[in-house]
Amino acid sequence: MKRICIWTVLVVAAFAVTGCGAKQEAAPPAPAETPSPVVEAAPALVAKATLIAREGETVAGEVTFTEANGEVAIVAHITGAPPGSHGFHIHEAGDCSSADFKSAGGHFNPTEMPHAGPTDMERHAGDLGNVEVAADGTAHHEASSSMITVADGPSSVVGRGVILHEGTDDFVTQPTGAAGGRLACGVIELAS
Repeated sequence: MKRICIWTVLVVAAFAVTGCGAKQEAAPPAPAETPSPVVEAAPALVAKATLIAREGETVAGEVTFTEANGEVAIVAHITGAPPGSHGFHIHEAGDCSSADFKSAGGHFNPTEMPHAGPTDMERHAGDLGNVEVAADGTAHHEASSSMITVADGPSSVVGRGVILHEGTDDFVTQPTGAAGGRLACGVIELAS
């Protein structure tokens, strides 16, 4: 009889553990993660100017103006220029129609500051410094400025001219830096 009791107790215990026990519910699924909103940077605004040479010169090139995060990056690729240091400026008008490119007007200066170097706080917005042309007539020049924009407004370079001068900008002589005549001119236009 003891054996029957033990077996009975074991069978009852087995049922209690497996079949008759409380049902365990599955854990609720983890809440789906809500993706963080993707903040996309505003696309950069780009403008370009193709340099054309003054008659008798062989200068060519392209200048790109890229606005992003409150700065405009300026990159110039130039070929066929005389070796040495050449003043490089944004001018008031996008007009390269006259033979000497004086139709581009003076330096772009919306804040009416004195002419100076590209790192001076008080300068023309169009003062980009000097481009160093190698012995083979090529130059790659990079600069940046927070004084100009590609976006529409009083500081916009779109519709203005960019000039490569004959001589070196001394950053002192008013209002041009004594950079001499104009070797090449380009009209700055929004890139498509």
